[in-house]
Amino acid sequence: MSISNLTYKDYSFAHHGEVYKILEEVFTTHHIKYYLIGANARDVQLYKVGIKPARNTADIDFAVMVPDFQKYAMLFDEICRKGFRKTNESYRLLYDKTNTILDLLPYGEIEQDHTVNFDTRDMSLSVLGFKEVGEQAEEVLIKEAGFSLPTSPVVGLIILKLVSWSDKQDRTKDLEDISLLLNSGWEFYETEAYESHLDLFNDDFEMTTAAARIIGRKMKPILALNEKLYQTIINTLEAAILEKTKANTTEVILAMNMKKSLQEVQYILKEIKQGIIEDTPEQRI
Repeated sequence: MSISNLTYKDYSFAHHGEVYKILEEVFTTHHIKYYLIGANARDVQLYKVGIKPARNTADIDFAVMVPDFQKYAMLFDEICRKGFRKTNESYRLLYDKTNTILDLLPYGEIEQDHTVNFDTRDMSLSVLGFKEVGEQAEEVLIKEAGFSLPTSPVVGLIILKLVSWSDKQDRTKDLEDISLLLNSGWEFYETEAYESHLDLFNDDFEMTTAAARIIGRKMKPILALNEKLYQTIINTLEAAILEKTKANTTEVILAMNMKKSLQEVQYILKEIKQGIIEDTPEQRI
């Protein structure tokens, strides 16, 4: 889809520019690594290739690397001095001026066994994959708005969505987002396919499945950084691919949202897995 019929204002992230600039100022001052995840990150990636977003959201999710709760609380206090206010959720702030809900999800030294344990209401937050995906975060320039956003790459979003789904299988919106990203895979990776994945142009070539193999290949170095993350993704894919008398919720929801058959969806997931487990070109030499 051409971007000519779209402007950046069609995307959810466009309505929160004031928020992004405040966060950039605070995080840069305190040398905090952060990057956009969730629906706004999805829309930033769709914006790059000119694909219309599926839905708008007032929520912004940032992964924020912090050493401890003292630093985390200090950041909250400073951001609140810029016009935000706290909520009952330990990780959430509101910015009434733009009706923005801001979730700052901590990771890094603050976590224990890939989990952040908040004192309030005995709440815990799984942050498996945040560190590994964060190392691949991209700085995306939003030309029309005059700012840039550190953003999860497409494959990072799919990884985090699969982790979230494996943890809480009532979050069907994770699979809805994965469906959109997989259906848009060729738009994301067409240029790269011609440059680095010529082996995929065979007699069985099909754009969505070729893009799925590329997605798996690009996941591989991220997953290699963390064995638990690797096993979580592989196990989730294998459960959906496995032949069974009754399909699981995973492949059913993906099929519905991708407008494909269960068999087509399973083949796409097989291609992602194959991209993860196959040897790299260097290893095949």
